[in-house]
Amino acid sequence: MAVNRHFIPILALPLFPVLSSGDNGDEFTNNLFSDLAPMLALFGERFAQQFMSQSMGWLDHIIMAMAPLGILTAMVAAIRVGGPSWLKAIVGRARENIATAEIELMSSTSHEVGELWNGQTVVRTLGSPEIQQLVFLEGSNDGTGYGLYSLSVAEAEEYLCSTFLPTHTQPTGDLEGREKPPEAAPNISLNLHGGSKTEDLCFTALCGVLLQFGVLAISGLAVYHPVWKRRFLKNGQPILGYAYPLLSIGTVILVAGMMICSAIVEQSTSETKWPQPKFRARVLWLQKSHTVSDQRFDAFVIIAQEPRNVILTSKRSNNALVRQQIASNRFEAFTVAGVVLSLVGFVLQFQALRGLHWSASISQLAAIFLMTLLRAWVRRGLIVEPSAYRVLDGYQMDWLALHMTADPKLW
Repeated sequence: MAVNRHFIPILALPLFPVLSSGDNGDEFTNNLFSDLAPMLALFGERFAQQFMSQSMGWLDHIIMAMAPLGILTAMVAAIRVGGPSWLKAIVGRARENIATAEIELMSSTSHEVGELWNGQTVVRTLGSPEIQQLVFLEGSNDGTGYGLYSLSVAEAEEYLCSTFLPTHTQPTGDLEGREKPPEAAPNISLNLHGGSKTEDLCFTALCGVLLQFGVLAISGLAVYHPVWKRRFLKNGQPILGYAYPLLSIGTVILVAGMMICSAIVEQSTSETKWPQPKFRARVLWLQKSHTVSDQRFDAFVIIAQEPRNVILTSKRSNNALVRQQIASNRFEAFTVAGVVLSLVGFVLQFQALRGLHWSASISQLAAIFLMTLLRAWVRRGLIVEPSAYRVLDGYQMDWLALHMTADPKLW
């Protein structure tokens, strides 16, 4: 069928604005950034939650705050954990159970949240799991325990000595007469990889600082350098004077707000280290066949593949004194401050990027992409899987005793 020749120019009309504005690229890249920002917040939700759930110190907060991904997720997470009731109502979490926030955002386990092996991977689930953690201390056989201990027994026998991580303040005061909290489920994922290494965290935090402030340096050169400022124009005109100061202020405010939001989530748990320099330790778990939250879990003996120099436990800060501290007005004020700073910083940064040359937007997006890769690298321990052996329910200890003596490759 022949096409009317007068119809072809009509089809081409929508292309003329694109072609006319394509020379400098400002309109295209600014629109790209505007459309991509909410997509980053959307698709960065699970990634941000995964990173925050393994945070245990200020290095993690710095990494989270530099060229951040999932800004809205971090804000909502801080509100869910430590925000006041009116702020929780705004984000639709007014009646949320703390266990729901714990399973998604925290590194801890409790009597309401546990970790189990489903036959393929370690999963976090709501409910009280039937699983027992044991530690095999090679060379500590006293003739009674054969080197197998629970953490409490190993500490009582002075094979292990617990130390609280320095970022957490343990409750002080007279706890006599207070109700003893229920026994928490053991941590599996933390002891499969031992947490992120300090040297990896330092390297990633340094890279984050260099990337984020490198974006500011490049943007500043494009605005103030005598040669560059004549090349990096905005719609053929010099960059307006407000844009770069607004970018610098917005970035600093956003970084501060994100660090506070990350710290709020991290402070909701209490981590404990159990160093054991004397013995070679292997961590294992005996899982019974049972149902939790309508999910069926079979009986397994689960063994960490590598020996551990430090055993980690992470518990929800649900002691009465800690709950009182978390619910205090000061803690809620920090949460509100972190949310407000993050929101204001993002708006200022976004408006500033709109006023700068399109290269500033591309630089920020590149920094976000690189930091996403670095965050995934520093959390690479999450993909470590244990050695899991399916056993008959009720015979976990029998299986373990048999294979400890008959199978030297078990460890």
